[in-house]
Amino acid sequence: MTNLKCFPLYHPLFWAIIYFIALGIISVILGQDVSWDLRNYHFYNPYMLLTGRFKYDVLPAQIQTFFNPLMDIPFFVAIYYLKIPSIIVGFFLGGFHGLNQWLVHLITYHSLDKVSERYKITLSIAAAITSIFGAAYISELGTSIGDNTTSVFVLAGLFFIVSSLGKNLPIPSKNILLAGFLLGLATGFKLTNALYGISFLVAINFLPNSWSEKLRNLILSILSMAVGFSLTAGYWIILMWTKFANPLFPFYNKIFQSPYIETDYNFKGIQYLPKDIWQWLFYPVYFIQRQTLVSEVPFQDSRLAITYLLIISLIVVIIFRAISKRNLSSEPDLTHGAVLGFLLPFSLTAYSIWLVGFSIYRYLMPLELITPTLIILIIAYLYPRKKPLLIINLVIFSLIVTTVKPMDWWRMGWSDHYFGIDSQALKPYENSTIVIWGDEGTSFIVPYFPASTRFVRLKGNTGVSEGTLMRKNAETFIANTPPESLYILQTDFNKKSPDIVEDLAKENLVIDFQSCQPFPTKIENFNLCRLQKK
Repeated sequence: MTNLKCFPLYHPLFWAIIYFIALGIISVILGQDVSWDLRNYHFYNPYMLLTGRFKYDVLPAQIQTFFNPLMDIPFFVAIYYLKIPSIIVGFFLGGFHGLNQWLVHLITYHSLDKVSERYKITLSIAAAITSIFGAAYISELGTSIGDNTTSVFVLAGLFFIVSSLGKNLPIPSKNILLAGFLLGLATGFKLTNALYGISFLVAINFLPNSWSEKLRNLILSILSMAVGFSLTAGYWIILMWTKFANPLFPFYNKIFQSPYIETDYNFKGIQYLPKDIWQWLFYPVYFIQRQTLVSEVPFQDSRLAITYLLIISLIVVIIFRAISKRNLSSEPDLTHGAVLGFLLPFSLTAYSIWLVGFSIYRYLMPLELITPTLIILIIAYLYPRKKPLLIINLVIFSLIVTTVKPMDWWRMGWSDHYFGIDSQALKPYENSTIVIWGDEGTSFIVPYFPASTRFVRLKGNTGVSEGTLMRKNAETFIANTPPESLYILQTDFNKKSPDIVEDLAKENLVIDFQSCQPFPTKIENFNLCRLQKK
């Protein structure tokens, strides 16, 4: 009989292709992404970068106008310049996200020991499939939101460590460098991934090596992270510093005091942080029920609660074993203990930073993805018996998958033209100024207008307060626009913003409702109305 190790279907690249195709197909089935993040800034920001409109418009994507758009450029170029059918773009974006499942598969595979090849493959597939049905992950599959795009780099960094631990080999310097580099890339793409970079620096100190090797690993990790971060965020830091006097603009403006936006607070949301001692201690348990404690939209997912309770059990058992100075089982280990010794401090540190810093669930994407692996490792440590381990995990994974209720960021059916906007019909608005009022995501329309059309937001989530340069620039642009070239983008002000007329009156502006012209898109039907100056 042919040895399974030589069977080509068990080659890692085979599984990369399988997960890429499978997740691409699932992405297509789920539908086209029209999430608020896409409508607000994931489409406009790369356009702003590629055309240099940093100060031509005023906050069309609200404060998110100044989020690093490097990760969004491939999507924007594919849709806007190459005009690739949206369903094809969705397939390939979902396929790229499927690399997360491939990495979960590989990390799980290399974590297992003293079991057959078929056993390893079975549990690896089970872990990968379970990772698909995460409340955050599947909701973002094939979308531009980005958490499960950057998670590929985080998991790839973890894999370079686990792959060596799974072979009972010392971690080579090149693997440390690659892991740190990938985590640096992820952080540069999206700053919230810094929590995983910090967690990695903590976790490598738990690797089974000498103190001199720990110091070497720490130095190599920091240096390679800095290189990775510089490649994906360095250019943006320089742009923000030279254009807006804050290298991390709009973040930490209380420190940098940029005159362009408010300086009396740091840009940080606190609405999702735990509210009482019980939430601080048992937040994951609350996620078992459908809620909005840590998300803008409701969801339900039991994986973190199960992992949390298993970790508590693990700590109790470790303490018991240390006190009694004996093992609870004579069975051989089914996993590489060093992998658990690395992934556990990584996960605990990441969760702790997340808990006190964000408490926004989708920022936990890498942890959501690797929890099936952690569940396998912990149960194998607590109960190292091969057949029960397989059955118990399959039961737990089935429970997780069948009870999850994912988030909903809004999708629609696929179309040949992503937003259904006719650029030719917008040519009459050349050299015009269009005012945006409110906090709806509308900047996705900007690239389809003539390049000379300027967009100015007078009201949004933040950044347009009185006395700021953003506000002064907005007022100057409006004042310098000829009356016949000044418009306002109307989204349904009567229902959504009943105070629009009164607020605009304070700016000495009046909407000419008789002049409104329809502006249809696939997502929403807008109107463009003349805006008169008093």
